[in-house]
Formats: sequence, structure tokens, C-alpha cells
Amino acid sequence: MDFLEVAKRAALEAGALLKEKMGKVGAYEKHPADLVTEADVASQRKIEEIVLGAFPNHFFLGEESQGATPYFGEALKSRVPAAQMLKESQCGSRAPNEKPYTWIVDPLDGTTNFVHRTPFFCSSVALARGNEILCAAIYDPNLNELFTAEQGGGAYLNGARIMTSDIKRPAFALTSFSFATQTRFDSPDYVAFRRCVTVCQAMRRSGSTALNLAYVAAGRHDATSCHCAHPWDVAAGVLLVREAGGLATHTDGRPFDLAVQPLLATANSDLHRAFLSLLND
Repeated sequence: MDFLEVAKRAALEAGALLKEKMGKVGAYEKHPADLVTEADVASQRKIEEIVLGAFPNHFFLGEESQGATPYFGEALKSRVPAAQMLKESQCGSRAPNEKPYTWIVDPLDGTTNFVHRTPFFCSSVALARGNEILCAAIYDPNLNELFTAEQGGGAYLNGARIMTSDIKRPAFALTSFSFATQTRFDSPDYVAFRRCVTVCQAMRRSGSTALNLAYVAAGRHDATSCHCAHPWDVAAGVLLVREAGGLATHTDGRPFDLAVQPLLATANSDLHRAFLSLLND
């Protein structure tokens, strides 16, 4: 069975579920200002059902595997066997030696937007082996936009090839930033934002890291930065950016690793060098 086709089906069905539930479910705080809803968990259960139904021996790493389910009872309890549930600390360069195929999933990226009925959220599904991302699907159910990529096969939006922009200087770049749920004045993401806000042509803080990356891949944004990324936030989007012609590294220029949080993704190498200088000098 084709990995990408399964990823696409999982993202589409999870996204349709999210759109159906928007405005109909309550929210809880996993941590201060960090929200979770029944829709997050139901969407992840749907993705689990699809990807592990197709590949029962694969591993799974999802945002809502990390302690959200106690709010929602037995009906939404994960059915993934404990032996196949990878921890966040076991992905990327920290993956087990055998590097199992692992589905890395954010069932609802943009939960705060979702709770406030702001239509900018998505489902995000990627398959990885260690630090190698094999395929990706990000689905925005509000615009009916499905972003897909396969290693070595290019990036696509609703089946049409997409490419990053040719913007080479921050002064002409529309740049997006992701902030932690509890941002302080000295938070790395806020410090980076302050370094860029007077230099870039325009700044956006959208509330969905996955869609920020998809928008860089599609040439809608020119760069995006996130100092607080988890693997499920970025796995699918990083492959999209790479396959669309862009670059993704850590904010200090080190090669991208799913096990390390800070991320900088840009449209091309010239712009990437400029942002590395801006963020680190």
C-alpha cells in the first residue's frame, strides 16, 4: 500500500472531522494556555485507525498521545499498543537503533484558533524513519487545501506542483512566527520576532506552525521561524518546504533534527543565510 495515499486519506478524514466539530465542543487546558478539545483527540483516533489499519506494525507519535485523553473518557482512548507508541524523546536522531517507521501526527494544529472559531487550523500527518521524513500531508478543511509531499517527488497543493518564492532578502519577505503558549519577554521566539519585525517587509503570527510551513512551500510566505516546535508541529511541513525547493534547519544553522526544537525554514539559500545572520549575529 502506498504511504502517501494513506497519509492523504488520514489528513482528509481527520480534517473533515475537525470542521464538523468546530463550535460544538468544549476546551480544556492541558497546561496554562495550552488547550485541547474533544476534536483534537477524536481526530487523532481517526488517524490512528487509518494509518495503523494500513500498516499495523508501524509506530505512532501524536500530540494527543502525550496525556490529553483523561479529559475525554474511555470512548476516545487510544487503541495504539503501548509497544508501538513512540515518545517525543525517541524521534529524529534519538530514534531507536532499528529506526522504525513512525507516523508523526498533529491531529489539530491551531487548537486555539479552532476554539475561537478562527478558520486557520489543519490536520498534519507525516511518516518518518529516524530523521528521514518519507511523506507528508497537511489538510486545511476550511479552504479545502491538501498539501502533500513525498521524499524526492516534489510538493503539491490539491495535486498541482508548488514551489517556494524567489525572495532573497528579509526586507522583501513576508515572515511568519510561532510563539510558545506562555511567551515571556525573554522567550527565544519573542527575541527572534523583535530582531526581525523592523527588518522584514511584513510579519504574521497565524497560530498554526504546520500551515506556516505549508505556506512557505507554496510561496505564500517566504520564511517561518519557531523556537518551540514539537516533532508533530513540523515533520510534515519540513518535507513540504524541502520538496518545494526551500531550506529547513535549526535557527543556528545546524541540520534539521526532529529531536531538536528551534526551526527556521526559508524559500531559498540566499534568504536562509540572511535570516541566519539576522537571528544569530
